[in-house]
Amino acid sequence: MRKKAVAGTILTLLLVGILTVASNIHTHVMVNPACTKARTQSLRQSDESADTKPPQWRNQKQSKQFISQGEYVSLQAEAKDSVSLHKAVLSTNETGVWRNLTECAFMWKQPKVFGWDNFGTATYEDGILYAPSKSNSVPDGKVYAINASDGNIIWSATVRQCDVSPCINGDVVYVSEGFSVLPPYSPLPDPKAFALNKTTGHIIWSYIEPHGYGWIGSPVVQGDYVYLTTGYCNYTSGFVDGYGIYALNKTNGQPIWNSTKVLDDLVVCSVAHHEGVVFVSGSNRTNPQGQYALNATNGDIIWHVNYGASWDSSPVVYNEMVIQVAVVPDVDTLVWSTYVLNETDGKLIREFTDKGSSSTPLTHDDKIFIPDNDCKMYAFDLKTGVELWSTPPLHDGSLQNHSYCTPALAGGAIYYQSLNGTFYVINKTDGGILWSYVLGSQFTTWVYAGGFGSPSIGDGNVFITNDNALYAFRIGPGSGDWKMFCQNELHSKYSKQGIEYLRWPLTQPQYLGSVSDTWKTAKFVWCNKTIDSAAVGWRIYFYDGAGNVNATDTKVFYMCVLGDLNSDGIVDIFDVVILAKAFDSAPGESNWKQAADLNNDDIVDIFDVVILAKNFGKAT
Repeated sequence: MRKKAVAGTILTLLLVGILTVASNIHTHVMVNPACTKARTQSLRQSDESADTKPPQWRNQKQSKQFISQGEYVSLQAEAKDSVSLHKAVLSTNETGVWRNLTECAFMWKQPKVFGWDNFGTATYEDGILYAPSKSNSVPDGKVYAINASDGNIIWSATVRQCDVSPCINGDVVYVSEGFSVLPPYSPLPDPKAFALNKTTGHIIWSYIEPHGYGWIGSPVVQGDYVYLTTGYCNYTSGFVDGYGIYALNKTNGQPIWNSTKVLDDLVVCSVAHHEGVVFVSGSNRTNPQGQYALNATNGDIIWHVNYGASWDSSPVVYNEMVIQVAVVPDVDTLVWSTYVLNETDGKLIREFTDKGSSSTPLTHDDKIFIPDNDCKMYAFDLKTGVELWSTPPLHDGSLQNHSYCTPALAGGAIYYQSLNGTFYVINKTDGGILWSYVLGSQFTTWVYAGGFGSPSIGDGNVFITNDNALYAFRIGPGSGDWKMFCQNELHSKYSKQGIEYLRWPLTQPQYLGSVSDTWKTAKFVWCNKTIDSAAVGWRIYFYDGAGNVNATDTKVFYMCVLGDLNSDGIVDIFDVVILAKAFDSAPGESNWKQAADLNNDDIVDIFDVVILAKNFGKAT
């Protein structure tokens, strides 16, 4: 009798706890903005504009109340609208706080890092950014070591007119001095290449370019060599010149070879190195013009082809191909095209005609992403040449109709800065804009900021420099749709470059086809990969074509304690048996069980046993 009384008391307390959680979640429901899409003059849109009634909903369900590590839960509800049911959006309190749909991913900015015409990318390594800052108004500039988590400066070193991307090799940072695009500080006296101590910023060695030309391309370190390109441009007089490529000894900075015997004058790009070969593309001043493969040890020519001059866009080596943007020769108007060459002999494999810019293209998963001077970005299949998508215009052509930023990719998204200083996050699958952020400008007389810098990825963030500052953003939601499902690339358990892919409670809308007077089911799938919360509250928002919105009730599902492999709410002997059967298994083996891999290292071993043992007897 006494046991029944105690059990009844425990059950009552448990029910009260569940109701309390649900009640608390109700009090933190986020406010959802109404749909603001422009209406056409069609009869249906006229009906929608007069529609003030929100959609109805019914049959809200979840497939499980408890889910273990690695398990899925299905969340769904039905809805209909008398005029036009438009979309459904799932929202949860996975991090314990309801989040607004337009939450911005901005983290911090560091105004010490800036520079008009600053092409340098902040290089990330081990939680630190090494970032160039370029001043065109005075003959100075610095390279900074910056804490990637908060933007605080660790050290700085004077490197004048530096707009290259620092190269990290071991304990050394390689950088160089360029030139100013504004008089009277061009050319820069005695431009130097540097090797700096990575920890302190102190100079290890420096080498002065003996002809007075600035170092243009970002340094590339391979083996015992540092490869740099040279040149000088005076935009007032029109004078341009250079001294080709240098290979310096990375230990002491002394020159090993120079390319002037086969490739001289101005080279306005960085080199690429692969398997003992240096690839580079000459400018319109190079004699002769075109694309080169040079012996990395002595600078001898291996092959040379001429598909035109390159300006700022550097070669990319990918899957035995060399990819280079060049201006088509012998054409009165500048036509930028992207050429795909055989790495071995330089023969043309494919040409993306009239697609290209001063930006270096991005390659990933047999696809190429090309920023174009029409202010759009294009995606092509590298194997077939088929166009996959293009973005909307990312810039209106003010200032210049050029693109200089080299895109970066992480977490299923492409990161890119247009010349007007707008930072974009682009869906790599369809080219849609996930969100954007207008960066500030230090030039109050300019309408647009100078968006020359390229993004870098690290520490779960993306970093971007423009003429105003160095900015840091989370790899996560901003304004716009952000996909968060177990089935897509953003919602998986692995970490790469510090990124964890399950931290945001927003999902991509499900579009329901603008149907009327018909019950439609919206079904979402959520998985427990890295969820910290003990309980996850969820609800579905239904929108109609007029922007009216109605939300379901808030329901709750619970994370099982690590080790509760059968999801019965307690870690006990039955879970020990399950783990024992899966012991020493890996994915693909007959006795593999995902839930038993408690530390997500793709093997069930003694470490999983330890986790279960620590939680033995614990209940959800």
